[in-house]
Amino acid sequence: MNRSLKIKIALTILFLSLCFTARCAAVYLKQFMFDEDKALDKWSTMVLNGKVDYLLMKYGSDGFVEAESQGACSALYYRIGFQLKEYPILSWKWRVNKFPDISRAATDLEKDDYAARVYVIFPFLTFSSSKFIEYVWAEDLPEGTVMDSPSGKNVKMIVARSGRERLGEWISETHNVYEDYIKAFGSKPGMGVGAVAIMCDADGTRSSAMASFDEIFIEAM
Repeated sequence: MNRSLKIKIALTILFLSLCFTARCAAVYLKQFMFDEDKALDKWSTMVLNGKVDYLLMKYGSDGFVEAESQGACSALYYRIGFQLKEYPILSWKWRVNKFPDISRAATDLEKDDYAARVYVIFPFLTFSSSKFIEYVWAEDLPEGTVMDSPSGKNVKMIVARSGRERLGEWISETHNVYEDYIKAFGSKPGMGVGAVAIMCDADGTRSSAMASFDEIFIEAM
């Protein structure tokens, strides 16, 4: 191999390495690992109907958020602004340990209890003009179901996981929220993302629910 060819190969490898490094540095907008003791310090609580316990749990160096609702409904949210088209991918791990008792519900609004929810929030001037994509782990609804939330048409619910078969197991999820938004609302997002949130609730059924959350990543394609 002549010297000129060696230099070209070396420069090509260096260029590809730099491109790969730049992409790796830019692919994640935010990674929530919950391994640090202060991992929840920048998260805020929104109480809707009683306060859910959200605790930072640690096993060695690994951490996660454990949520327990006793007839309550509140969320943890993190303010973060970005354009969904630039960072459309949301991934996370979750685990359901106990579903709310839906048999105790009489109305659709009361049935709107889920042990685990993950939100992408598009805030505007008022709640009625803001929009929400809500991923849930349902007990009996078919996976892939897209529907209006009983709380209003500006909240679109997507069943990301369903059933009791993997109760107590950690499950990884990955969704293209940009595509899900178009599927749910019938148009491209006109507003930027303002926050992400997690929630466990059992207020409608006046029962209890338990879930855990970890490794929430916002990333580019």
